[in-house]
Amino acid sequence: MKKTYFSNFIIIIKGMCMGIADIVPGVSGGTIAIITGVYEELLKTINKFDFKILKELKNGKIKIVWKTYNLNFLFFLGFGILLSIIILSHFILILLKDHPIALWSLFLGLISSSIIFLFKTTSKLNFRNSKYFIPFQLYFLIIGIFIALYIQTLSSGKIEVNSLYLFFCGMVSITAMLLPGVSGAYILVLLGAYETMLTTLKEVSKLNSDYFLNFISFTFGALLSVKLFSKLLSWSYKNYKNNTLFCLIGFMIGSLPTLWPWKKNNDSSFFLDKLYIPENYFNNSEFNEGILFFIIGVILVLLLEFISNKNEKKE
Repeated sequence: MKKTYFSNFIIIIKGMCMGIADIVPGVSGGTIAIITGVYEELLKTINKFDFKILKELKNGKIKIVWKTYNLNFLFFLGFGILLSIIILSHFILILLKDHPIALWSLFLGLISSSIIFLFKTTSKLNFRNSKYFIPFQLYFLIIGIFIALYIQTLSSGKIEVNSLYLFFCGMVSITAMLLPGVSGAYILVLLGAYETMLTTLKEVSKLNSDYFLNFISFTFGALLSVKLFSKLLSWSYKNYKNNTLFCLIGFMIGSLPTLWPWKKNNDSSFFLDKLYIPENYFNNSEFNEGILFFIIGVILVLLLEFISNKNEKKE
């Protein structure tokens, strides 16, 4: 397809949609990539990269490299992703400070409903013919839950969010762009680096050099992960989709306490002790606010699922 100004603009818009998904816990950039029709091209483009590109650039073959490695697509898509992330980082920080219950309730609704729809994409469990007491997929589900709960015990003040840790966070969270169903922002919430990265993006956009190291560390980790794990993740999703999805679902279920909107500011080392439900239920404004935004989160995922199914039928 001949690249035109209009087609490049459309790619930017699709990238911005992915960027919005990547910064909001509960929605996967990979899922948006599928809905907008760029997922397959994105994976193919990433997997094309090798060390030959350095040799060709050294020889001045910039035009050939640009065309061969589909850099036009990658540049405009990446520009759209980065643009929406920088813009939204300011907005999300304000909401986290002034309306935390509404925001976390919305995230909880997004995640909870996403879990249900992910279950719908898996094949039925066969308990009768199971060779391992329970279907093998359930072991992956349990592993995912255990990992998520364990990480939450580490994130309660035991992990220092520094540039080295952000490098690790970049490597892990970038999987959201490569594997549908995983939210990069959600992983950052779980790892305790979500607000740090929002602040970093905000300050970097203001050219605050104090945050450059954090940004570079995270970005380098993300880029390294893209190259090292893109083929592995694609292979796992393609050949062992059911096991992969059950592990992801377990990870999401075990991480739900992180998104609970009502938390106490106590010194308990056990994260579940911080969670509570407001008294008087529907007579309590905090409870009503949480329920309202939880429902909005569920509705957003329902709309996303509707659009996805509609596009699949057209194809």
